[in-house]
Amino acid sequence: MKKLFIILGLITGVLAVILSVLPTFKIAFIPAGLAFIFGLLAFLQVKKEGSSKHTVQLIFLFSIIALSLATYKSIFETNEIGNTEKLEQREEESLEDSIEELDEELEDIDISE
Repeated sequence: MKKLFIILGLITGVLAVILSVLPTFKIAFIPAGLAFIFGLLAFLQVKKEGSSKHTVQLIFLFSIIALSLATYKSIFETNEIGNTEKLEQREEESLEDSIEELDEELEDIDISE
């Protein structure tokens, strides 16, 4: 059981660190929490057996790093919305151009049997 918790803790911890660096950092809270829980369960098993705690400490380190990075990014990252008028104008021009191209292509089609 101890090995299972350690393996699950390491996998979720590494996944949490990777997700906390990516733009989808908000998802990193889930595997970081799971890594912390698996690390806690592994710590209790290691404490009963009296064996080495280094891997469990690594799991806690991964979860702390992931939680720190994700929290930092969620607090200090700002999403700025640019000038939407220019985007809307470009969208309208693109729509008009595509309609004109479609009309030209439809005129070229000969529907005779």
